[in-house]
Amino acid sequence: MTQATAPVVAGIGTVPNGTHSVPERDLALTVVRDALEDASVELPAVDGIYMPSPRPWTRQGFFSTYLLHQLGLEVDRSLEVSTGGTSGGHAFHAAVSDVRDGTVETALVLAVERNSTIDTTGPYFDYVLKLFDAEFESPIGMTIPAAYAQSMQRYCHEHDVDRDDIAEIVVKNRANGVANPDALFDDDLSRTDVLEARPVADPIRLFDCPAPCDGAAAILLTADERPESDSQPVSVAGTGYHHDPSHFVMSRGSRATELPAVGRAADEAVDGAGVSVADIDVVEPYAPFPHIEAIVAEELGLAARGDGVDACLEGRTAPGGEIPISPSGGCLGRGHPAMVTPLLNYVAAVRQLRGTAPTQVPGAERVLTTAEHGHVNGVTATVFSAEV
Repeated sequence: MTQATAPVVAGIGTVPNGTHSVPERDLALTVVRDALEDASVELPAVDGIYMPSPRPWTRQGFFSTYLLHQLGLEVDRSLEVSTGGTSGGHAFHAAVSDVRDGTVETALVLAVERNSTIDTTGPYFDYVLKLFDAEFESPIGMTIPAAYAQSMQRYCHEHDVDRDDIAEIVVKNRANGVANPDALFDDDLSRTDVLEARPVADPIRLFDCPAPCDGAAAILLTADERPESDSQPVSVAGTGYHHDPSHFVMSRGSRATELPAVGRAADEAVDGAGVSVADIDVVEPYAPFPHIEAIVAEELGLAARGDGVDACLEGRTAPGGEIPISPSGGCLGRGHPAMVTPLLNYVAAVRQLRGTAPTQVPGAERVLTTAEHGHVNGVTATVFSAEV
């Protein structure tokens, strides 16, 4: 079903992924200021605020309420949501819906995260254990890389994929990220670098894992194009969501090598935009491990089942290929503040359509983005368009 009114992205704001010594509040205020300035909108115009809940180790609780106080802002709608990696996607979709139906006129969506304040052992590991089945998985010390290692092993086995070839997806995304001034890294990786890095969970090695970091992003949505803006207008043309009955690699009726929620959510989003996946020029997925990008390409119909890695090897998913995937660097090349990552995908989409992306895909008119939680068991999909 085609959307009647497509909200317009009026402004965006980010800070570079990395380590920041200031509180989450200051990062949030920075990206809000930048998004307002980019949109040429005054703060009092904002009548809705939407955000993922910051991670449990964030010192400030009730963050959205606290932020509204700091801004001195009265709003008609506010939302702080916690659904793992889809948190930013759900917050954004709620804002899109409210702007579309006239509940608010100017919606501010933001996300902030500081991972530099916590060690990857201790409290962080306790948090991770709670994500898994408390009776059968948590007691054995299950980790997120271990879950994805199981699906990578199975993917290679089912489709006779050379595990070494998967390293090329990391190499591609790292090179894309190096070109992105907001990304975490400033050095390329070779295939050898990836394959000889420290083991994490067989067959996953260090550079196959997304690097946690600090980050923040904000997006301002309005009902109408800003006439005073010099930027190419960008609309939110379609949204979709699906949740498969699975929990990490525990599934009902689906394989660990298939991610049906991706295809279902994307179908809904492109249908809402009045297009098909074939009309998409760029994909910015939430793909925290390299084989997940390959599987996402397959679920979208961009590669046959088991051929997602070949799509990378053949250059089809490179910035100059037929369907560029993660020209921003994605989770692997850009760094991964998980609650912020969906918004970073949206910002990357907007920059592509404005023609200002660090790695620009010529003639890009539509970008498909995804956000996921767990082992991609729940997915939000969003289509951005240069047509308003």
